[in-house]
Amino acid sequence: MWTRFTITVAYAALLVAYGSALLIGWSLTQTIPGISASENPGVLARSVALAVVAWPVWFLHWRWARRDWFWESKSAQYFLAFFTAIGLIGTVVIGTQLITRLFEVMLGARPPNEDSTGFLFGALWSTVISLWMWIYHGRTWLEHRRRVGGRSSGSDATWRVNK
Repeated sequence: MWTRFTITVAYAALLVAYGSALLIGWSLTQTIPGISASENPGVLARSVALAVVAWPVWFLHWRWARRDWFWESKSAQYFLAFFTAIGLIGTVVIGTQLITRLFEVMLGARPPNEDSTGFLFGALWSTVISLWMWIYHGRTWLEHRRRVGGRSSGSDATWRVNK
């Protein structure tokens, strides 16, 4: 039950932390789609507050979950696969928008004004955070899948990772 609790809290905290981190970058540059420039300071304040709470909560519960988790379990595989996919999708979608805007500015299809600068900062910020999410969870997932796959078939079912 303790492991399920820590995993659930880590999952929810990471979703909130990731979303708030993305909003921080976009609100710093006042380029959140559908939000007026006058509303951005409020979005930034709420995003920073959520990030300040959610990242430490995730980190603490993630450490506990990693210590107690059965890495062969479906919940472990789904958790890591989900956040790997979220990071990959975010990296591809936002990274493509970033590269497109860069080429538009470089080729003169879009003026290099404040809007473009803000968008490039927000997109770069979001791409880096999504890339971290993808690489970190993907690497963790692959590392534990290799360990499980590399074990002999006669090993006990309670093998745990104590990292």
